[in-house]
Amino acid sequence: MKIEKILFPTDFAPRSRSAREHALYLAGELGAEVYLLHAIEPLKYEEVDEEIREFYRTLESQMNEKMAGEREIFVKNGLSVNTDIVIGPRWKAINAYAGEKGIDLIIMGSHGLRTDTGEVSVGTTSHKVMFSSPCPVLIVRHD
Repeated sequence: MKIEKILFPTDFAPRSRSAREHALYLAGELGAEVYLLHAIEPLKYEEVDEEIREFYRTLESQMNEKMAGEREIFVKNGLSVNTDIVIGPRWKAINAYAGEKGIDLIIMGSHGLRTDTGEVSVGTTSHKVMFSSPCPVLIVRHD
């Protein structure tokens, strides 16, 4: 099996840096093309009014700026990079994107199994992706 396309979904959190480093290394070693993806979790409103549309436009603009910075890190390492921002439930959006683009490997960070209050968090995005992904998933702990 050859890994030609690597997906690095990011939420731009500092905790995703370890996963980014793995994606940079593996893409470089394998000569793989990198796909950067940010999924914006949709708000749950029955009606979408102009205020909500404006909120999403502003959010998407901010995420585009962050994505440009993330992309630059990969480009500086001599990698071929594609970027996308989508709106949808994160784990579903990541897996759908991986299937659509023919991704060979997903590399993503995990925020861990515990919340800030110490409670166990079941059903995190990384775990949902891992159990339903169309391709292998490498989950990188942040610590």
